[in-house]
Amino acid sequence: MNFVKIFLTLSLLIGSVFVHALENENYYNRQFCEQMSGQAEYRLEDLSRVDCLTDTHAFEVDWADGSKVYEAIGQALYYAAETGKLPGIVLLIRKDKSDKYIRKVRRVIEVFELQIELIVLDVRN
Repeated sequence: MNFVKIFLTLSLLIGSVFVHALENENYYNRQFCEQMSGQAEYRLEDLSRVDCLTDTHAFEVDWADGSKVYEAIGQALYYAAETGKLPGIVLLIRKDKSDKYIRKVRRVIEVFELQIELIVLDVRN
């Protein structure tokens, strides 16, 4: 009987950690930044934080399912200006209806010939 309680408790704990990770942008940012050999949450002189600063890019990381994608463009450009790196955006897909936001960001980058590297990561399981 104790084994069943322990198993259920562990199952609930693991499930809640997974749900928390799914909703935690910082979790995915840190994973991405580690893979890119970058520095997560790099602090600028004005106390702004670059989500991931690599040798070549200053990346802004955001969910790909709402109006924050538009802010990502400005943030990436600002972080690049302040660090002397190239701008980058990482959009995290957690919902099925992310395509329209990704398409809009791509369109802005294309029309204005912005040198923003756009990376799209699907974090749904």
